[in-house]
Amino acid sequence: MGAMWSGHQFEKSDKLTSEQLDAVRSALQSVISSSAFADSKQCKDFLRLVVERALAGDLESLGERTVGAEVFRGPADYETSNDAAVRVRATEVRKRLAQYYREAKQDQLVRIELTPGSYIPEFHWLSETRSEDANAIAATPTHARRSRRTAVIAIVTLAGLVIVSVLLWLRHYPPPQQNAVRLSLGLPQGVTLQRNWHPFEEMALSPDGEMVAFSATDASGQSSLWIRPLSSTEARKMAQTQGALLPFWSPDSQFVGFWAGGKLKKIRRSGGLPEVICGVAEIAQGAWSPNGIILFARAVNSPIDRVSPDGANATPATSLLPGQISHMWVQFLPDGRHFIYLARTNLTSDDSQAKVYAQSLDGGAPIELLTSQSRAIAVPDYLLFAQQQNLFAQRMDWKALRKIGEPLLVARNVAASPAYLGTSEFTASQNGVLIYGTAEGSSFDQLKWYARDGSTIGSLNPVIDYQQFTLSPDAKHLALNSFHQHATGSLWLIDIATNTTTPLTFDPHAQSDPVWSPDSRYVAFNLLPNGGTDPPFLVQKIEIGSQQPQLIYGDDERHWVEDWSPDGRFLVTHDTKTVSILPLTGDTKPQAVYSSSFLKDAFHLSPDGHLIAYGENRSGRWEVFVASFPSFQEIKQVSVAGGAQPRWRGDGRELFFIDNEGQMMSATVERGSPQIGIPKKLFNTGLIPDPTINQYAVAGDGLKFLVLEPRKGFLETYSVIRNWPATLK
Repeated sequence: MGAMWSGHQFEKSDKLTSEQLDAVRSALQSVISSSAFADSKQCKDFLRLVVERALAGDLESLGERTVGAEVFRGPADYETSNDAAVRVRATEVRKRLAQYYREAKQDQLVRIELTPGSYIPEFHWLSETRSEDANAIAATPTHARRSRRTAVIAIVTLAGLVIVSVLLWLRHYPPPQQNAVRLSLGLPQGVTLQRNWHPFEEMALSPDGEMVAFSATDASGQSSLWIRPLSSTEARKMAQTQGALLPFWSPDSQFVGFWAGGKLKKIRRSGGLPEVICGVAEIAQGAWSPNGIILFARAVNSPIDRVSPDGANATPATSLLPGQISHMWVQFLPDGRHFIYLARTNLTSDDSQAKVYAQSLDGGAPIELLTSQSRAIAVPDYLLFAQQQNLFAQRMDWKALRKIGEPLLVARNVAASPAYLGTSEFTASQNGVLIYGTAEGSSFDQLKWYARDGSTIGSLNPVIDYQQFTLSPDAKHLALNSFHQHATGSLWLIDIATNTTTPLTFDPHAQSDPVWSPDSRYVAFNLLPNGGTDPPFLVQKIEIGSQQPQLIYGDDERHWVEDWSPDGRFLVTHDTKTVSILPLTGDTKPQAVYSSSFLKDAFHLSPDGHLIAYGENRSGRWEVFVASFPSFQEIKQVSVAGGAQPRWRGDGRELFFIDNEGQMMSATVERGSPQIGIPKKLFNTGLIPDPTINQYAVAGDGLKFLVLEPRKGFLETYSVIRNWPATLK
């Protein structure tokens, strides 16, 4: 028997709850994203306009003249009697709506209709669910322990770089009966979640469970802080938060703290300008107590520090015990006087001695709570933690800092990273809201060979996850910089002919930025004994097949390896602002050749060594430049409207890069002179370009390109549960 529908035409927007407004906006997004509307931008704009005006209660503006002026860009005095475009388009929208609901595989919670003769949309609800669901939402308890009857679940699906959320109302427990409503996270086009470490370390729920703050990257390649209410489909970029990472909330949910540019900062969730809390040179994750004390944790070889509300007098709050190398993922307990953290004993994915501890701000010995390789989250009455990809809730007596009973299963197949950072994909508020991620399919990206016309001519399938790659000059091997810190090291080698993957070195410390020698015999790289946060910072090289690295240089300054000179005499390094030459013989001390205040990356010498191509962010957008080398006296901009990752053809007569739309671009180059032709499009890579990593490589003849292919068949689903303790059995 088909579902019964009840009509609801909006007269006043305040008659709808925020959840119902979200349901309508979610339904709208589903409709205009469907195949029924895929080929008509005007139909999408038409429907979006009338629905949003109706939700805002602005029904008077939904006349033919207004719609025509806004959808068809007509004049304000648009004459409807002489132009039937609006009426024709409205008829087409009605037909497409009918097609969408005819092809829908299941009943929709809310149905959008546009009746003939009117431009005011009607919203029809499933009569069997609307009133009950509304009551269930209103009755959701603010304290998670008060009811086992009601839970609100939202699922956020991330396929590639698009995130969608789904709310499920569980009206009776047990067993749950659910109706799904799809919501958009509201990321603007070209904006993606920052994934420098791991997605959930860039996402934080407010303690009141109403807002989510996250770091996201836009077309400029720069991450910023964004805030989105869970009751809304729109996300808002916070002003002057460039480079923001690892957001955390104040206890009253009014401020968001974050790390950016060597400082811990805070900003009101309502907006305004950021304020500096204190200086922290290394990337840091923070926690905020009710009395204003802030704790922050760094990745390696550092205890947790505390700062007063005015940001002064940073002092250690913990001490590393014998064998420990890091205290990470700090969080205050509900009493605001105690806090928990994850202590690790090595930088590999297998740390059997990693534990979660509790400690008091007043000092004293830490109290062991749990053996776990990943972080835990404390909420009233429970400690949430992941183990073997299952999410558990351990009931706690927080006053006595002791466990009660056995852990209870919350969810299976929770996505987790084996990285030494101890990440796992869940986050929670203090009033019963939980977000966790599950994953299906392979999480590994593929590599595909493309011809200049964009046709696929081959592929590679690495058996480990990785962050970036470099192709040897003889095109026989790939050096992979693994995203995860494996016990055997983070640099790996792929034999392209056999597609076999082996570790480049067995050194257990973090390594990064592999660069090939001109003869393809060696790989130079950065070795980071302290994980990259503290010195020393070493530059090493290794001969392929030997697995015995040789030290080139090391000191307390960062010298990221970028390229190996064509004559083999030196390396090109940088510290994001200054470019240096690092000789491989004689005095191996770096020699600065160019410096500016702008962020720079991806330096590549031309085959004759007379030019250097690189990316630089001078105005909030990355562009590609070519300069004379080593003088940098002549500098020419190559890209026109954004670009990244320049690469040379083997003869130096052509330069490739990716523009902001992911197009592979080509520009001709005069030999030995930074005279560049107008860039031309070759093919669409499908990439969202990252100006700081290698997402493609080009063969020496410039005829084929090895491009990172975003993971296929891999699905991460993020579930948002309100009153999650009601789901425990």
